[in-house]
Amino acid sequence: MNNFIKINILFFGLYVFFSCSDNRYIQSYRMSKKDFGLEKVSQKENLESKNISGLSWILPNTWVASEGHSMRLASFDVPYSNGVGDLSIVSLSGESGGLVANVNRWRRQIDLDTIDEQEILSSAVNGNSRIGPFWLFRLVNDSNKNKAILATVLPSGDKTFFIKLTASQKGISELRFAFLEFCSSIGEAK
Repeated sequence: MNNFIKINILFFGLYVFFSCSDNRYIQSYRMSKKDFGLEKVSQKENLESKNISGLSWILPNTWVASEGHSMRLASFDVPYSNGVGDLSIVSLSGESGGLVANVNRWRRQIDLDTIDEQEILSSAVNGNSRIGPFWLFRLVNDSNKNKAILATVLPSGDKTFFIKLTASQKGISELRFAFLEFCSSIGEAK
């Protein structure tokens, strides 16, 4: 017999001798999980620009694509310390009812009264994306801390894009900077 076979038989015999015991009960062991670099590949894919309906963006690495309503261009589950928010991107033609109607619709979704255009514009934060300027709105109802909205209205040519994140008040506070970065990264797909 060659030495390779002898060494393998010896190791097998030692393995059987040391791994067997008088204990009749099943034992289990925990070993650290090896990911073979797949986690880094997955994170890299999430960070790269996405291309949906002529739009591209840079997605934060913790946001996960989800199944949304048929009107949505894209939907994402957005985790935060106490739950998961729902982010939607919708594209409608023209002004889609206008700024006042859309902001007041979101306000009603969290049981807030409607307000006029001047109040809406004074509450807006101006931002810039790669396809143009947008308005950002933070909508909270202090009597319902479980539901709040961050929303962006991004007019672009003959379309208006609406990006809305629904979460708890704590959630939108934690996610506001990531949401703003995401909206700022939106551009035309190449």
